[in-house]
Amino acid sequence: MSKITTFIKQHKVVLIIDVILIAMYFIITAIAHQKVDSMYSQQEAMRWENDEVTNSSKKDSKEENADAKKFIIKSLVGEKKMPYAQVSAFVSPGYGMSVDGISDVRSSIAEKLNKDSYSDSMTEGRVWIDAYSCETTINLRKDNNTVPAKAVAVGGDFFQFHPMRLLSGSYISESDVNQDRIVVDENFAWAMFGSNDIIGMQVWLNNSVYFVAGVVETPKDKLSEIAYGNDNRIYMSYSELKKNIENLPITCYEAVLPNPISNYAYYTLREAYGLTEEEADDSMKKQENPLSFDEIEVKENTKRYNSMELITNAKNWKYRTMHTAPVGYPYWENVARVQEDTQMKLLIVRYLLLVFPLLSLIWIIYGLFERKTWTVKGLVLGEIEKRREKRNWEAYEKMLAEKEAENIIEVEGLESDNSSDNYNLESENETTDDEIEEFDDDTVQLRSVTGSELF
Repeated sequence: MSKITTFIKQHKVVLIIDVILIAMYFIITAIAHQKVDSMYSQQEAMRWENDEVTNSSKKDSKEENADAKKFIIKSLVGEKKMPYAQVSAFVSPGYGMSVDGISDVRSSIAEKLNKDSYSDSMTEGRVWIDAYSCETTINLRKDNNTVPAKAVAVGGDFFQFHPMRLLSGSYISESDVNQDRIVVDENFAWAMFGSNDIIGMQVWLNNSVYFVAGVVETPKDKLSEIAYGNDNRIYMSYSELKKNIENLPITCYEAVLPNPISNYAYYTLREAYGLTEEEADDSMKKQENPLSFDEIEVKENTKRYNSMELITNAKNWKYRTMHTAPVGYPYWENVARVQEDTQMKLLIVRYLLLVFPLLSLIWIIYGLFERKTWTVKGLVLGEIEKRREKRNWEAYEKMLAEKEAENIIEVEGLESDNSSDNYNLESENETTDDEIEEFDDDTVQLRSVTGSELF
């Protein structure tokens, strides 16, 4: 214990600095994770994965096929839940993506999943979900009041990917019977009606009337607030907005797909958009020029904040301010990209915090090695001596065991000889008694003969 105390006293300052730096490392790591956890638009894969395909909310009503389907699911994903990944495609407005294009993308994805035995029919319900959207500027009116707004045309399960906080009412969905409902943010609600309690209120777009289904909160954190802007914003069905605006290209497509192996979902979406799988030549070109000049940019959201992904992006940090592709990002993607830069900075700081503790550990080990009282040769000879002593002791124990066995055999042999001698002695004693009896009989006869002669 005294040696440990002496060691701590000698290196007290270094150990205190190490403890402080390691504590700072864990604090910054916790902050980094908290920032990532707040990115709800990037976490639909995790939410979808936690709601397993075998849950009752996704089950098929045909109970007779339940056991067979469960067996298929188990064979596909094993005992664990099926892994998922969220992927996004950002499309240039000039590409002219329409609903027909979305249908083609969906058909390609469904064909790929069906080929690899991940279709809905094989897994008791929906295996994957998607959403699409675009933005444009419109004017909505109520009586004589006209308010400009940024309209987000949505389709699929848009609000499952972007679960904005509802202040009142409900979301809209592609499966709604009536598509004449809209969701507005609180900026629009106050600008048009002067209140958030406006569920069921009517607004007009050209000659079409729409009803307010819900009011959502605008982002409150500084980064999202800047990316969101001060515009009044509404969310309505893409098909309804397309009736009023002829040129309305879809610029964002998002999906959550099974990801049994790395990049499976990523390449499934690339193939759906007609982008071939990246070959070795493409990888070399990316190393030479990491910028994208394509009209479609595919991104895997799920792993974008992993350490290895951040390190890869850090290598091309100086190019990130250059935007060469004719692709526009929605506000949530802009927030996610800025968060990537923040995470890269935090990762560098975390690694730097570990440099001094690592170097001090190496220095302490080296110092202990320099002051050592042992040598490698001594350790080797000591180990050889231990092995020799062990072999000698085993041989000695074996010899003792053999001697003990020989002694037991000798003792048993003596006992057997003694028993045979006793037997012979007893037999001799018995014979002598008989002879004595015969001798007594002869003596009586002799006496009787002698007596008759005497008389």
